[in-house]
Amino acid sequence: MSLADFTRREATHLLTDYHGAWTGTGKWLPRRLLTADPLRGKALLDGHRAVADKADPASLAAAVADVLDLFGGPLREGYAHTWHA
Repeated sequence: MSLADFTRREATHLLTDYHGAWTGTGKWLPRRLLTADPLRGKALLDGHRAVADKADPASLAAAVADVLDLFGGPLREGYAHTWHA
C-alpha cells in the first residue's frame, strides 16, 4: 500500500503542477486534486482506493499513465539525474 500512496502522491503533484494549482496535504490533497482536474483526479483517487480495497493496481496504473502522458509519457532509457552537493 505504501507504493500506491507514493505513486498517487507523486502523480498528484505532477497533475496539479500541470494545471498550475496548489497541491495541499492531508484532507486537502483530494480536494485540490479534484479542483485542478476533476476527471484525472477522480481516476487517481479511485485507482488508489482500488488498491486499498481490492489489492488491484490496474486502475491506478492506468490513471498514472494518463497523467504521465501529459508530460510526454514515462521516462525510460537514458534518463539521468545529477545530484549537486
